[in-house]
Amino acid sequence: MFAAATKSFVKQVGDGGRLVPVPSLSEADKYQPLSLVVKKKRCFLFPRYKFTSTPFTLKDILLGDREISAGISSYQLLNYEDESDVSLYGRRGNHIVNDVGINVAGSDSVAVKASFGVVTKHEVEVSTLLKEITTRKINFDHSLIRQSRSSRKAVLCVVMESIRTTRQCSLSVHAGIRGEAMRFHFMDEQNPKGRDKAIVFPAHTTIAFSVFELFIYLDGAFDLCVTSVSKGGFEREETATFALLYRLRNILFERSMSIEGQKSDGCHFSFTALLR
Repeated sequence: MFAAATKSFVKQVGDGGRLVPVPSLSEADKYQPLSLVVKKKRCFLFPRYKFTSTPFTLKDILLGDREISAGISSYQLLNYEDESDVSLYGRRGNHIVNDVGINVAGSDSVAVKASFGVVTKHEVEVSTLLKEITTRKINFDHSLIRQSRSSRKAVLCVVMESIRTTRQCSLSVHAGIRGEAMRFHFMDEQNPKGRDKAIVFPAHTTIAFSVFELFIYLDGAFDLCVTSVSKGGFEREETATFALLYRLRNILFERSMSIEGQKSDGCHFSFTALLR
């Protein structure tokens, strides 16, 4: 139910596809700026990625005890009140069935009412963070690094912004047949079929976030992938070896061309001397 509301929020707000909906209310506090999440591709049948929260922040996986002092700016984003009627048929409907957590038997649609009120955006000052991590190195002995490095599908990401509520919020859903009045009310003991459900969650709950991927080199240095073009991950031994061989090949090629050029100049000089 919470997941259905956050997905709807991200779809309507947009933000160029960078925002990710928080998957569950119990994990909402783990998607704060500078927190670490693991990004994995589900499988070839599902193009979207799955983000898994971790109990660590960027500082936790770096060598040294120096704190990261990059500032976090906050401002009001919008006032969000939404009522939507979603068909249970089609691809989106299949996802909604799993997210709403109510009995949908005999229904063809679900009405979702989300009252988030004013939501705020909290984002890391990117330029300050980039300057601060220039000389920092990754601690390869950290358990999260070891486990992520062993998986070729896992990419470590840093949460760069989070969207939070500012007051106590409510969500309610009602399963029914399209054309009927879709009424919203709290579930009580007089509703044995479980076709209605409502929850209330506290202020300052994170409902969406965005990340930058990390690319980690063999020597412990790392880059923040600040554009969607650059991809995160771990530099592999074979990648480093290939890069070295590629550089050696270029050096040998340049030397070979230089030698050929010297031979050509020598032949030209000899032929000119003969003509004289």
